Amino acid sequence: MQKKILCLFLLVFVIQGITGEIFAQSITITGKVVDDRGEGIPGATITVKGTQQGTLTSVDGNYSIAAESNATLVFSFVGYLKEEVLIANRTKIDVTIKVDSKALEEVVVVGYGTQKKISSVGAQTTVRPEELKLPVRNLTSSLVGRLSGVVGVQRSGEPGNDNAEIFIRGIATLDKGLSQPLVLVDGVERQMNDIDPEDIGSFTVLKDASATAVYGVRGANGVIIITTKKGVAGKPKIRVRYTEGVTTFTKVPDLADGITYMNMANEASVTRGGNPNYTQDRINRTMSGEDPYLYPNVDWYETIFKKYASNRNANVNISGGTEVATYYLSAGYYSESGLLKTDDAAKYNSRLNLDRYNFTSNLTLNASKTTKIELGIQGNMTNRNLPGETVSTIFGYVMAIPSVFHPVKFEDRLAGSTSTVIINPYNSLTQRGYRTLWTNKLYSNLRLTQKLDAVIPGLYITGMFSFDALNSHTNNRTKEPDRWLATGRDADGNLQFIRTYVGTQYLGYSTTSSGNRQFYNEASLNYSHSFGKHDVGALVLYNQRDFIETGGDLISSLPQRSRGVAARANYAYENRYMAEVNFGYNGSENFAAGSRYGFFPSIGLGWVPSEEKFFYPAKNIIQFLKFRFTHGLVGNSTIGGRRFAYIGTVTTTADNIYSFGQGQTSIGFKGTDIGEYPVDVTWETATKTNLGLELYTLNNKLNFQADFFREYREGIFLRRTAIPGFIGINQEPYGNVGVVLNKGVDASMSYNAKIGQVSLQFQGNFTYAKNKIIRNDEPAKAYPWMARVGQKTTQVFGYEALGLFKDSTEIVEAPKQVGDVRPGDVRFKDLNGDGIINQFDVKPVGYGPYPEIVYGFGLTGSYKGFTLGAFFQGAGNVDVVMNDEGFVPFQAGSERGNLFDVVEDRWTPQNPNPNAFYPRLSFGLVNDNYATSTWFMRSTGYLRIKTLQAGFEIPDKWIKKTGISSSRLFFIGTNLLTFSKFNLWDVELGSGRGTNYPNVKTFSVGIDINF
Repeated sequence: MQKKILCLFLLVFVIQGITGEIFAQSITITGKVVDDRGEGIPGATITVKGTQQGTLTSVDGNYSIAAESNATLVFSFVGYLKEEVLIANRTKIDVTIKVDSKALEEVVVVGYGTQKKISSVGAQTTVRPEELKLPVRNLTSSLVGRLSGVVGVQRSGEPGNDNAEIFIRGIATLDKGLSQPLVLVDGVERQMNDIDPEDIGSFTVLKDASATAVYGVRGANGVIIITTKKGVAGKPKIRVRYTEGVTTFTKVPDLADGITYMNMANEASVTRGGNPNYTQDRINRTMSGEDPYLYPNVDWYETIFKKYASNRNANVNISGGTEVATYYLSAGYYSESGLLKTDDAAKYNSRLNLDRYNFTSNLTLNASKTTKIELGIQGNMTNRNLPGETVSTIFGYVMAIPSVFHPVKFEDRLAGSTSTVIINPYNSLTQRGYRTLWTNKLYSNLRLTQKLDAVIPGLYITGMFSFDALNSHTNNRTKEPDRWLATGRDADGNLQFIRTYVGTQYLGYSTTSSGNRQFYNEASLNYSHSFGKHDVGALVLYNQRDFIETGGDLISSLPQRSRGVAARANYAYENRYMAEVNFGYNGSENFAAGSRYGFFPSIGLGWVPSEEKFFYPAKNIIQFLKFRFTHGLVGNSTIGGRRFAYIGTVTTTADNIYSFGQGQTSIGFKGTDIGEYPVDVTWETATKTNLGLELYTLNNKLNFQADFFREYREGIFLRRTAIPGFIGINQEPYGNVGVVLNKGVDASMSYNAKIGQVSLQFQGNFTYAKNKIIRNDEPAKAYPWMARVGQKTTQVFGYEALGLFKDSTEIVEAPKQVGDVRPGDVRFKDLNGDGIINQFDVKPVGYGPYPEIVYGFGLTGSYKGFTLGAFFQGAGNVDVVMNDEGFVPFQAGSERGNLFDVVEDRWTPQNPNPNAFYPRLSFGLVNDNYATSTWFMRSTGYLRIKTLQAGFEIPDKWIKKTGISSSRLFFIGTNLLTFSKFNLWDVELGSGRGTNYPNVKTFSVGIDINF
């Protein structure tokens, strides 16, 4: 019996082995992969599921692959849906894969409409609205480093005065203030500073001529297009988002203390042959702290500024609707307090604070299957409370007043000197009253879309009317307080005072109001249709804008009108070849009748070689490759200077002086003179060329895009400064005489990967833009290095420092410099070799205050509901010139002007450091040590941790009974850490002495709840 059982087990084992071999044997499968039209697809990928084994189809779409008979084959191709097929012992398998309509129908925002992304040829970049949801008031603060082609700096973090300067592909005209991009919100020119990021549906930047030519005279500086969220048919969805945070300065200047200040003041005087300014007894008394009223040692930054302040942000929105009507309603609130201290005993509120209220209402009505009506109303109300003195002035006073000048205040009265330059910053902050500023903005637009498919498939018309209003009102309740100075103590030890200023007891009152109104009309005829392999689109549009300033003078209150037409035609064949033409024909009444309108055409071409048959063998390496070329003309009608430059003006001359001759006065002939000469000027024109590429690789995980651009801006509005003064004109006339060349490259990339249950996303972007003045009508210079032509538009000019003088012999042998020159003073280069250092030795120095390079990169990871991400922002090829108080101590031989705490690093006879930060000190401006030069120029290139975010998605099982569909807790930190060689103040504040309100870092926690 046992032998029978053993034989049975052996028989079963053998049978299993044989059948296993049969079912697992490797076979060769052949077949053909075709599209839905039956045409073979070369370069399609076939892989054995769960393995690395794979192959590609031939030119005709045929394939051959070896696999186990029970395996599954995966068929894939770029732009098509994946198809999985079980082999099931078959040796021939033909497969039809379908087009991924989602990928092909993905659209991007273009001028006056949308377009398929795959057929777009213009240079543009987008950012996900989620990336803009930072705990800051100003949307511009979130942009720099986020989008390729966007260059910017933020010069202040003051609540309500924290707009970043934004430029698309750098500065391309001579006045950086006229280089701002055109901003369109829901198709209408508007401000973006106070938009609630929660309401943004899309954010797109248009950069080249093909993308912006339809905007004509407004398109030269690039265009930012923002659309707000719309409702989606379905059950009502409610979203609540709330954040609470604290703010603190990124960096404030560190000043020398009072003891160091007095010692340095003495050294500055003695080292130039003078006497000490402070006795050793005073220095000792100050050091001991025995009588801070008579011998103060004040840390003014500690006195004026708080360590931390608060901000909060809240938004509630609801969306939903039916197939007939949808809605999106939103209400938001933002509050931020400043980092300035207040006087709790004051009977008024002088604190720095901002409150903003936003609302958005977007309604869509499908009146019929072919008629759609959209009504959008947005607005915000902002209330700012400020000290009676401007914040920047207060910062300037801190830098000007030494710590030993006088105390912050006395027990029963305020401190202050008779100086009109050295002002007590505490008084200016807390005792000068307060100001309130209310600003209200209302935006509205009504749009009608009518499909005309019954006439021609793909044809439709749109019409839009918009009305916007802005009102601003300021109340000033200010005063000047009494000021006192202690001169000593009497026999009883009581302080003795003199009153240095007789102020006012009560708050004064003044008010100012301003505002504007804007009317915008638009009508367009549109066409978009596909014919088999052909995609065709067209647009013809008319628009008119009327803008009226209120509260100004007569000229500024006159309506400003612009109108024009725009057209576009685009064609794509098999998503391989693309062509597009655009033009704008528009103008402004700001110019003379014969020069008001201009024609601005552009052309764009695109080619997708990855769709060519010869490219298919490379599809496993590069899944998508596209080249774009655009060339065109755009304009800039924001020329500045004058409203109606073609109309001459007449003015009364001061003191009866006529401008003829060499400037002599002619008393007794009271009359008029020419103020501005009439000139036939027109807009600036920019000829733009762009070459771009788009690439997808690593199975579409890596996306890379790069654009090379060149812009030739001419006709720039300038005064004709080359006209000599002896001609006898009062003001040089304006003319379209400037020319600037701007070129560079911008690029972006993203990479998405999944490792197990961990999802990773990397993104980065880079922008390099450099301009050069070609012509600016400046008078001829004595030497070529003095000319601005050939230099950047924001180029700094100064002396080239060769170091510090070593000894008297070197001074004697060197070219003659101005003033008292001694060992340790700065030595400058004599460029023209005449033996004298003067204005003829000034040359271009450094890169200037605006970066040529801007970049950003970040990494985000998620795992089972947890997310962690960091984003870095940086800039390069940018400098700061240090000057004024802090770098020019003891100005004019007085106590005005502070020292930075790096004063220990200075030249002295005992420490003749040739690389010292401070040259030989001086009490007063005795030479050119502090003239603009490379000595006090520093690179402010930096890398900043712009944001650090962490989040936790609350599991559904925790909230399923609450009616909440999803909820997320998160932390966001901004401007957390900066890496830079320059560390005296925040690197973005620019040249000077760091007296702008510093940028702030924030630490915020919040919650997102969806119902």
